[in-house]
Amino acid sequence: MNDKMMSIMEHLDELKKRMFRVFLLALIFSVISLFFYKQIFNFFTLNVDTIIQDNGGVIAIQKITEGWVVAAKLAITFGVIITLPYFFWELSMFFKPALKQNEQKYIFILVPFSLISFCIGALFAYIVVIPRLVNFLIKLSKDIGEPVIMVAPLISQMVTFIFWLGIIFELPIIMFLLAKIQLVTYSSLKKFRRWMILFAFIFGALITPTDPISQILVAIPVMLLFEIGMLLVRVGEK
Repeated sequence: MNDKMMSIMEHLDELKKRMFRVFLLALIFSVISLFFYKQIFNFFTLNVDTIIQDNGGVIAIQKITEGWVVAAKLAITFGVIITLPYFFWELSMFFKPALKQNEQKYIFILVPFSLISFCIGALFAYIVVIPRLVNFLIKLSKDIGEPVIMVAPLISQMVTFIFWLGIIFELPIIMFLLAKIQLVTYSSLKKFRRWMILFAFIFGALITPTDPISQILVAIPVMLLFEIGMLLVRVGEK
């Protein structure tokens, strides 16, 4: 095995160790969160529960194991969210040796901004998109029958919205990092701008099916995030 291959294997081994520490911390936080699943559930469903009750509906359990599945899913979600700052720190420490001295300052800027961006996306999903979508679907269903909302699909859908919108709000930072390692340029991204509009609406349609207003609510921030990313790429190139 040559020196280059040894170096790659050593880097992969270091990354594995760092990600194992992240996994271990997430597991610990998830187990702790499991003891507070009721409080987490009440907070998680605060907005949608009010909308469902106002429309004469109720959140129900269909299977005897459904409560456990929901408690575990919420505990894992909460554990992962709490671990995010440490995850970003470990990732940045892994890439730090590959950066020049004057580039290492980006770590202390991008790590907190990555966390803030994810939280903004998650809050946007929780406060704006999810209540709007639930309200639309409940009112639509009332014409057919009494709304009895099963808790497991509801929580799964909410977690999906929060995760993907949190990830998509990382787009400007990802674009900036790709520009710094010269995988993308401002001119190449400029050619992609017209396709980004289509991608934004496709993304909105995938995570918020059936409701055109919610699709627009998701698509517009995605397009704005891309433009912010374009600005950061231009700054990064300079």
